Amino acid sequence: MEKIFTIIVLLFFCYSFIGWLWETIYCSIKAKHFVYRGFLLGPITPIYGFGVVGVLYFIEPYQQNIVLLFFLALILVTALEYLTSFLLEKIFHLTLWDYKDVPLNINGRVAVPVSIFWGIACVFIVRVLNPYLMTVVSSWQQRFGIFLPMFLLMLTSFDLGFTLANLASLRQAINKMSATIQDKKEQLQADLGELKVAAEERRQGWMAEIKEQPEWRKQLPRLNFQERRFLNSFPNMKSKEIKSPLAEIRQLSKELRKK
Repeated sequence: MEKIFTIIVLLFFCYSFIGWLWETIYCSIKAKHFVYRGFLLGPITPIYGFGVVGVLYFIEPYQQNIVLLFFLALILVTALEYLTSFLLEKIFHLTLWDYKDVPLNINGRVAVPVSIFWGIACVFIVRVLNPYLMTVVSSWQQRFGIFLPMFLLMLTSFDLGFTLANLASLRQAINKMSATIQDKKEQLQADLGELKVAAEERRQGWMAEIKEQPEWRKQLPRLNFQERRFLNSFPNMKSKEIKSPLAEIRQLSKELRKK
């Protein structure tokens, strides 16, 4: 029993790391600069670990049938992705990804093309990658026993607690900055009267207010490293609580860091 537990936990962390690495490389290439992805501070993305371990163990009897494996993996991973998106929105009021521009999507949470990709990826993992990884994990299990997975679980627990605390703080800070931006926009609009001013000029207008009023800057929160990382790692992040575009909040955060 201890051996099975150890192997499952180690596989979870291996695939969580592989998922984090995949997202970081993909998003960095897409953004043309380094993007440290992941919900947690550590280099893991647990949704990949849960998804792959679930595929490996819940549909083990069907792993020799590639077609059945593909469809079962597709269904399982899609359900997990939808549930994760739903819980993030309900608990944290955040949307970290949005597939509304992707054909055949369901509420922007999942989309058929994305699910097909994950189905193919799972077939590759089960038939090609996992046999090799099992050899590596088994050697770790023999060498370190239960101590390595327990150590990793302990680190991840601390990371999760730290991340949740920072996420709560980030929500408060973003709400305050968003409210301030809206106030400045309304003031600027009143000052301009009925003049039609381009969006870029309006943005420069409220940003100029920050530069000209140091005492006002001091009243706004400064984001710490983890809060800034989270804000920058998810460019498509949305929140129903926030009225201002996150691009403006990111810009305001950068301005507040300047002396």
